[in-house]
Amino acid sequence: MSASPSVVDTRIYRYASGVVGDTVALATSAPDRVDEQTFFAGFVRTPRVVAGGLLALADIAAADFRPVRSPGGRDPVVTGDGERLRFEALSTCGGVYGRLDLAADELDGAPVGQGVTNVDINPELYTALTRVGAGDPLRLAVGEDELAVSTLDGRVVEKRVPLPQRWLRGLAEVSAHALPMDPRLELRSGRAVALLAEVSARTGRRTRWLLPAATGWRSTSRPDRGAICVADGYRLSVLRPLLPLARTVTLYAPPVSGAPTQVSGWVLDFGTARFTLLLSTAVQHGFAGDGQLLADLGAGSTADTDADALSALLVTDPVVDRSSVAERMGWDGSRATSALAALATAGQVGYDIAAAASFHRPLPYRADVVAALHPRLAAARALGAAGGVVPTAAGVEVTSGGSTYLVHRHGAGYACTCAWWAEHQGLRGPCKHVVAAMLSEEKGVTRGA
Repeated sequence: MSASPSVVDTRIYRYASGVVGDTVALATSAPDRVDEQTFFAGFVRTPRVVAGGLLALADIAAADFRPVRSPGGRDPVVTGDGERLRFEALSTCGGVYGRLDLAADELDGAPVGQGVTNVDINPELYTALTRVGAGDPLRLAVGEDELAVSTLDGRVVEKRVPLPQRWLRGLAEVSAHALPMDPRLELRSGRAVALLAEVSARTGRRTRWLLPAATGWRSTSRPDRGAICVADGYRLSVLRPLLPLARTVTLYAPPVSGAPTQVSGWVLDFGTARFTLLLSTAVQHGFAGDGQLLADLGAGSTADTDADALSALLVTDPVVDRSSVAERMGWDGSRATSALAALATAGQVGYDIAAAASFHRPLPYRADVVAALHPRLAAARALGAAGGVVPTAAGVEVTSGGSTYLVHRHGAGYACTCAWWAEHQGLRGPCKHVVAAMLSEEKGVTRGA
């Protein structure tokens, strides 16, 4: 695997995933060390839930909800942290994120290894998973060694799976969007089926806002305090097969802002497993282009160094919240936030809205390659290096492309006079001029520093 973010990463499966007897053998792409190739081998307690969750992830990975569609794959990322397995996928269009979390109780007490890779869900395995019944014993084998025991007739499949920058940035932005989310509405499975039918119908191409009510919820076309935005709700159809299996479905949302659309989170609780789905603000807006992490990255000049120190902590404690990070590392809250943002940008942490905590996902990318992954951050640093950031009495003047823009304080954040800011009003993260001003302020360049 290449550690350079400027090159598409390539994974090779030496075998194909498949079903042998009662074992679903998931082939993993070969990492650098052979002993990391086996994460888990054992029976699961709820076969239909696990099979259904993997099918949902495969459907998400293959889905493109845009009018002009691109072909997708079916290769979720799997992380083992010593206690649980997490399977993750992003849609081809980048606007739908799904994750299947299998707790230790779901894995029947079998040991779980540590590491991260992606797994091959090929058409043959997909078909086999659709046939798994509630009473069928299901043994899950995640790793090449276990698959070699099953042999699959000794067949070698060299399947190359691209992991482009947009995919990596999408995972990073998902964690930024998930951080401010709180639970707004909890429903039993039957009520959730009715809600899904309402918001995923053809009218689901409109934006709806859901408010908790005595009967469960009420739907409106306008936001209100405590509301949950469902933008292009037809994308939720991937959850339909899973809903009857869930105990409860909880809807999550950030605080209502002035934005016309917002992200939403849907968590299906199965007891020993959970399935989390996040919807972006619209079909045409994938997570990768939002830039929500840029404010946190730009605000901390020590973020890259701190991220390296935090990585060492996450090896032994793979699930952390921001307050515990700050306390254990001796940092203030903003410094802990910047370090976690740098790790998120490198794909090394995600965020679990149900647990309200970050989790370790050690993809083979370093946090110090942030600039190459985020064009706006790279451009902001280039503007500063070229001397294009000048403090004034009115704010910070940033010269870019022959024009000069004024960055000034706006509420708790910043605003800019550029056209990009006028169009998005900060809803898709700060523009490069704002990030440049933040960087210069952090380095003590701006007035009053």
